[in-house]
Amino acid sequence: MAETKTGAILFANGGINMGIGLIMPITTLYIHQNLHESLVTAGAVLMGFSLAMTVGNILAGWWFDHAQPRQVLFAGNILTVFALLALTIWPAWPFFSLLEILYGLGLGILNAAMNGYIAYHQRVNANIFNQGYWIASVGMGIATASSGFLFRQGIRWVFGGAALLLAVTFAVIMRAFQNIDRAPAPSERQRGPIDRRLLGSLAAIAGMLIIIWIGYEQWNSNVSVLMLHHGISVEKYSLLFTVNTVEIILLQPIANRLIAPSFVHDKVKVIAGSILFGLSYLIIVGAADYWRFVLGIIVVTLGEILALTAAPSLINRYATDRNRGMLQSLTSLSGSLGRAIGPLAGGALITAVNYNWTFLILFLAHLVGVAAMLTVRPPDHQQGAKE
Repeated sequence: MAETKTGAILFANGGINMGIGLIMPITTLYIHQNLHESLVTAGAVLMGFSLAMTVGNILAGWWFDHAQPRQVLFAGNILTVFALLALTIWPAWPFFSLLEILYGLGLGILNAAMNGYIAYHQRVNANIFNQGYWIASVGMGIATASSGFLFRQGIRWVFGGAALLLAVTFAVIMRAFQNIDRAPAPSERQRGPIDRRLLGSLAAIAGMLIIIWIGYEQWNSNVSVLMLHHGISVEKYSLLFTVNTVEIILLQPIANRLIAPSFVHDKVKVIAGSILFGLSYLIIVGAADYWRFVLGIIVVTLGEILALTAAPSLINRYATDRNRGMLQSLTSLSGSLGRAIGPLAGGALITAVNYNWTFLILFLAHLVGVAAMLTVRPPDHQQGAKE
């Protein structure tokens, strides 16, 4: 059976992330400014979007392992393109919120299935998770920068552009993606008992990812309010994400060359990256000057380059051909849960205490996650242990 080419996988992964990057930056602005709904309502829609992505991740993980993965990609792509075309034609309230949630469901299915394909391809390309994250970051940066320009032309340009982008991605998937040859399912006698310590390792990795994304969402939401409170402009806040994208583009290829893929290296990268994420919140405790926020985003991005590229590869080392899709959905699921919980949890903490205590609590939460990561053990008796 022919293998799906790396270029096709990376192109499709970039297209999916560009689809996310075009829509997400303008969602709150459009709901509040154009549809005249409250910020609370906008937050509820974003939470619904993230929860729908979570459901899509779970569904796709099971479906990927029990059917031909191309079918899962097709279903996710059809849902996303349908939702975007409907939003292009009729971006009105309350249908906007329902279609946005449908879009989240399709993206959850599509993203988890794409992670599954990348996981299978790691057998012939050990660096594909790093390459995929780099392409996704570039795509996300281009799309985020483009979304503001398209939004000024009209909301239909944003949704129509995303629909066209994902339709092209669909065409690439249909033409270039191959079916996956799985190893035959083991018999009950061959399976043996489940090692609960390995389940604990997977739970520790997933928990660390959730903590990371809860913290990361503060940069996408509550940090902007803090910066505006200190008289720092929206343009300067937006510039932080330009710094983030440029840093990833420049430094991640260097990190890939310096650190060879292995279980130990992946684990160390997740731990080191998580510590850097935690330190970024210490940097902005009591911050009022712009340079402190710039330094914070630089440290966040270093953590992102290490932890968020290594975590999917680390999880994949526990997988077999019969559960690779479900285990890879843990990565997408953890990110979706963190993004869903993050703005609400951050807002609640800031209201209950203040920004400084919220950042200190986030730092401590990352230390707890790192302590759990230290207990992660290798899957030395499972298929893929030597990868």
